[in-house]
Amino acid sequence: MKMVGNKIRQLRTVQGMSQFQLSVEADLTKNQIGRIERAERNTSLVTLNRIAEALDIRLADLFDFS
Repeated sequence: MKMVGNKIRQLRTVQGMSQFQLSVEADLTKNQIGRIERAERNTSLVTLNRIAEALDIRLADLFDFS
């Protein structure tokens, strides 16, 4: 999950979004976003899909580490 968390952080910052903005768009709490980015929390595909939609990317893009 560490790689996915790093990918979320990278995509979020490239888009100029704060954790708070992403949390609002994904209907999650800011704390949840932080824990996911730091890999302190395992999360479901449903939640990852909500994050991907908020970032306007495909879910598969979160798993593209190339």
